[in-house]
Amino acid sequence: MKRQIRDTNAQPAPAPVRVAILLPDRAWAGSVLLVRDLLQAAGTLAARNSDIAASALFDVRLVARSKAPVSSFGGLPLTPDLTLKRTGDFSVVVVPAQFAPAAETTEDDAAYCQWLRRQHAGGALVMSFGGALLLAKSGLLDGREATGLLSERSIIRRRFPEIRYQSSLRIVAAADIITVCGIGPTVDACAHLIERFFGMQRARRFLRHTSTDALPADNKLALWSAAYKRHGDAQVLAVQEMLEREMDPVPSLAALAQHVGLSERSLSRRFADAVGFNVRQYVARLRLEHADHLLATSRMALAHVARECGYSSASALSRAFALMRGRTPRSHRLEHAARRQRR
Repeated sequence: MKRQIRDTNAQPAPAPVRVAILLPDRAWAGSVLLVRDLLQAAGTLAARNSDIAASALFDVRLVARSKAPVSSFGGLPLTPDLTLKRTGDFSVVVVPAQFAPAAETTEDDAAYCQWLRRQHAGGALVMSFGGALLLAKSGLLDGREATGLLSERSIIRRRFPEIRYQSSLRIVAAADIITVCGIGPTVDACAHLIERFFGMQRARRFLRHTSTDALPADNKLALWSAAYKRHGDAQVLAVQEMLEREMDPVPSLAALAQHVGLSERSLSRRFADAVGFNVRQYVARLRLEHADHLLATSRMALAHVARECGYSSASALSRAFALMRGRTPRSHRLEHAARRQRR
């Protein structure tokens, strides 16, 4: 019998990322189970054998106030894996949608809110999949833009006026909190989570198996830019958001500096320290990411794509694409069209 040769240079697989999905009363079972199943699928798509546990990218746990099954909307019981008092720290916390949640903060809500604040303070990424009202009650959305269910808009705007609640948006992404308007964009939000922890290649493989449509370009750009917003500099964040809204024409450095009350020199230094490259380089990446998405998901003429993304001409877009992507816009578009046909 042949001896198996061990690869002594092989790197051990990284530990799965710990994810908690909260189970508040009357949670939508579909919201809870869809996120759990998608994150479990992310590992099996990259596996070389049928050992699901060994291939897991995420360690997903259902968390509730007690170990008793939680009655979801529709009556399906959801069994917790852990209780709030015995969880440890998580890298990601998911807040699912609830059916007709109370406008006031209940005792149940208060317990979840306290736990959410503690996990967020410890560095957890908080993701709301239609659970914006519970997140609002925790105070974590104060002063932020957020999205969620249309049915909760009047409650949130009345009780939490400091939150810029935009239920018309599918996804609002920041470095530490991501809110999703409902079940529809769940696949794209999970893909963002996979990309954040395991890279673009794994995220794209996941999307090829799970997604049939594409997010609107502005939502896609919000997810992309979230990776560069983990620095905590509020004035730099304000500049980034202004640049995302106004790519054509791009505001001058003087206008950006005036917008946040800094000198041009101070803004340039702080922006580079926080983001990792200067304002001009950031704009170049924003434009290219926007163009990448439009080319892959639309039939816009190249000249139209160029105008939408702030390029002076189709040839300027082609040069930038070749330089930063290593191929032409046409080959990029053809590759994505071929992928759609294979689905």
